[in-house]
Formats: sequence, C-alpha cells, structure tokens
Amino acid sequence: MIDNDFKLAVEFPPGRDVAEKIEEMGLDANDLAARMGYTPKAINDILQGHCRITPDVAIALEMVTEIPADYLLRSQMSYDEYLTRERVKKSLENQSLWKQSFPEELDVREWVRKGADMAEDKSCLPLLKFFAVASPKAWDGYYKKAQLKVAFRISLAEVKDPYATSAWIRRGEILSDQDPMEKLGQPAVRKKLKAALPEIIAFAAANKKLPKREKRITYWTPEAEVVDDCMTGLQELCRKIGIRVLFVQNFKSSPIHGMYRWYKDVPLIQLHDRFKKRETMWFTFFHELAHVLYHGKKGICLQNIEITHNYPEKEDEANCFAQKCMLEAGFDV
Repeated sequence: MIDNDFKLAVEFPPGRDVAEKIEEMGLDANDLAARMGYTPKAINDILQGHCRITPDVAIALEMVTEIPADYLLRSQMSYDEYLTRERVKKSLENQSLWKQSFPEELDVREWVRKGADMAEDKSCLPLLKFFAVASPKAWDGYYKKAQLKVAFRISLAEVKDPYATSAWIRRGEILSDQDPMEKLGQPAVRKKLKAALPEIIAFAAANKKLPKREKRITYWTPEAEVVDDCMTGLQELCRKIGIRVLFVQNFKSSPIHGMYRWYKDVPLIQLHDRFKKRETMWFTFFHELAHVLYHGKKGICLQNIEITHNYPEKEDEANCFAQKCMLEAGFDV
C-alpha cells in the first residue's frame, strides 16, 4: 500500500530557487527580464510565486540560469500539489459533525488508520481514506444516493444508521482486498456449490454449538475480528468453491447479521462475528448461500436491516433454502 501523507518537501514556489540563483550570478529581476525577453513585472511574479512556471518559462530560465527545466517543472508540480492539499484540508475543517456521525468503535477497533500528524488525525482525512472517497459529499453520494443504487440496487438512506452500516460494508471490502481470490465466474461457482452442499451441511451438523470459551455479542472489543475453528473451517471450505466468507464485527446501532454481494467478481458472504447462538449463525449463512446459488451478481442483500426495496420473493426463497439446510443438518427450526 502506498503511504501518501499530506506532507511534501516543496512548500515554497520554485521562484525562490530562481531568486537565489540570480543573486548568486550577480543579477537582479530587471536583468533576468531583459535576458529572457519578459517584462520585469512578469519576472517578479515568477520569483514571488504569484505566477506558475510553465514549460516555456522553465526552458527560458534554464537558458539563462542553467537550472534544469525539468527540476523547475517538478518543483512547480510539487508546490501546486502542496497548495491544493492545503485547500482540501481547509475545506474539511468544518466537517466535524460528519465525522462524529460514525460509531466511536471505529477508533477502538483501529479500523481507520491514524493520520501522519495530530492535525490530520483530528480531521476527517483518515476516515475519507478508510472509505476511499474524496469528500463527505462523495461519501453521501456513493452510499446514500444514486451511485450505490447503480452498483447494488439499494441505498443506505433508509437504514437506521447508514454511517455504521457503510463502515461495516467497507470493512469487508478492505479485508477482501488484503486476500485476493481467484475469479471463477458465476456458473462455475454455482456448479461447485451444488456439488459441495452436502459437505457444507455435514460441516454445519458437526459444529452446532458455540465453544464454551466463546462470549456473547460484544460491541467494544479492540482486538481484530474473533474467528474460531468453526468459522475458519467454513471459510476454507467455501474458498475451495470460490466463495469468500468473512466474519466482521458489526455495531450496536447497526446490528447486521449478514450480507451477500459480489465484490470484484467474487461472491462475498459477510457475517458478524459474535452470534449469541451458533444456529443463528448457520441460518444466516445458509440464507446468504441461497443468494449465491439462486440470485444474480447485481445486488446486495443485508440481513437484520430494513431496506424496503429489497426483493421479498428472493428473501423468502433464501429463508426456505436455509430452513431446508438447517433441518438436514439436524437443527431444530
């Protein structure tokens, strides 16, 4: 991962280098203007950083001062970037309310990378980097308006806490990107899933109960997502089929049980990691598995979250499939 902090070496205009060079040469701004065929005002604007150094100007300066044109152009680009970043930081100073809308657990869990300095850490820049969006407005447009609808046919505008929900969804994307999988395609995945379904049901039958050490659902845990042997085994079993399974801590304000979607051409089943009962986990898993088996790639299904424009017939079909699998695994449904 490229670590691109909001700090640059060049925080002054390249005209400062030119001013130092002509002083070393025993020239002044009027001499430089005459040698370049420019007006004294134009040269003063360049030296003071009020005017950008263009390729034509850089080559003319190289002819007179012997400062390489590519050095001046790189310096100008870096200075432009510095100014732009400063403007961006300034524009984000009044976004504290947006940042405060997200769950405090994000900091406790360390999902959001700390900033390079205290000023950045207190801003919303680390949160924007977490979501991979350029601004709070872009976040709002992607997760609550048309852009997300185009990608997944849903909007988070209607859910109780779209901020926590979006963080949970994004966490799954980040974990997925850290562990790439082979893209098998929908027909191949469905074929493999049908063949492996008896093995998955048998695995569920052998893992009906939570281990004694497992705690109930908690919302304030600083450690990484808790995954026990059953969860790990299920992940490995599904990975062979071409399905990614993730266990991700949810939030008290957005208690999502599970999600189905295709992410970067790989089917993703995302579950939360602290179910009170193992049978609840298995029912949720089989429900999401039904979406992989029967439903398309364009869409996203969230369990335990009200989204009125989800397709109820698909949810009913997924529930029937989950009940059938649970009965075959020996659960009381």
